[in-house]
Amino acid sequence: MLIKRINIIQEFFICLLLFGITFSNALVETSFGFVAFIFLVKLFFIKPSFKEKIKKLNTPLNIFIGALFLIILISYLRSDFPRDSFKGLLRIIKYSLLYFSLIEFYYNEPKRIKRCFWAIIAISGFTYFNGIFQGVFGFDLIRHKTFDKLDYLQRLSSSFVHPNDFGTYIISLIPLSLLFLLPKLSKKKKAVLFTVCLLGLYCLIRTSSRGAWLGIIIGLIVFFYFYNKKLTLLVPIIIVLVISVFPNGLTRINSLFSVEKNSSWERTKLWEGTWNMIKVHPITGFGVNTFSDYFPAYKPKDYPDLRYAHNSYLQMWSEIGIIGLLVFLGIIFSTAGAVFRKMKLKLKTGFEGLMLLGLISGWIAFLVQAALDTNLYSLVLITKFWFLTALTISLNKILENKIEESKLK
Repeated sequence: MLIKRINIIQEFFICLLLFGITFSNALVETSFGFVAFIFLVKLFFIKPSFKEKIKKLNTPLNIFIGALFLIILISYLRSDFPRDSFKGLLRIIKYSLLYFSLIEFYYNEPKRIKRCFWAIIAISGFTYFNGIFQGVFGFDLIRHKTFDKLDYLQRLSSSFVHPNDFGTYIISLIPLSLLFLLPKLSKKKKAVLFTVCLLGLYCLIRTSSRGAWLGIIIGLIVFFYFYNKKLTLLVPIIIVLVISVFPNGLTRINSLFSVEKNSSWERTKLWEGTWNMIKVHPITGFGVNTFSDYFPAYKPKDYPDLRYAHNSYLQMWSEIGIIGLLVFLGIIFSTAGAVFRKMKLKLKTGFEGLMLLGLISGWIAFLVQAALDTNLYSLVLITKFWFLTALTISLNKILENKIEESKLK
């Protein structure tokens, strides 16, 4: 009974964490604290034994997470800005702890994963509604966030800090709502998922986030390549056409080729400055979480501002070097490799198989946009990344076990 109550409390804080991602750094931090604390209590003080629980935490990513921690630790020890780098060290500890907390909770627990799925759908549906409410009334329901007066596009951000962040959130979850395609799903559930999907697509277009648009196109290509190859290119083409005919959609696409000092020009200047940093210390980087400390000395002379690199991978390279970047890419490719292995067999399991495909497709969409934005350096978005990673690995393990069991019968 005690462990059951503990699990209920932990699941409550996991759901609170999912909700906090949409509007509050403080709620994310607080919820994470409770989730991690309960995980550690279960690990050290609740039966079965510590050794048995450690075995349960064995995943394909462990070696990469351990290597990334070691690289960041070394980067911190050699940093000229130890206070800033210490924050980077704390981040890898925090997100590793979140990952293993979720692995422990969802490993071999398909019912919990299904409850998590519907919690995600409910929270995302409310978040999309909140964005539409903002579009109609000029402010959102949670933070009363209004439009930027200088933004002629009137981009939706819902309760997120920036429209691009809202776009990132949407593209990581839209493929999950595509589970309405399952023929055996009840009509009510199909209707809910279809509605959430439409709301999400509308909000995505209204964010005017070109990086998110590219991300969802790649994500949907991945999804339909495995689900129905005939739709692999058709669906993305339809999305591009819809964006083009939408108010300001074509304007946003054309602005990519503009010579004016817009956001595209700004990104090229940021990337140029970041590349200047990389050329100085390509192997080891300048030190974890020190980008802002060094960038002013390497930015182009005609760029007046100081911001993140708006390419998470280039910024990571500039901070922890090519070795650190390659280790992080190891996490990405190991996850994708584990999931796509025997994907056709996994899809035959029905709901859970298509959920796995939805998770990995949204995860890939997130990572595509990360090449054009700050996804991996936003507290709420990097939390979302590790959450989806842990959920994907957990569900994949469940399906692999099912496939092995079916072979033995």
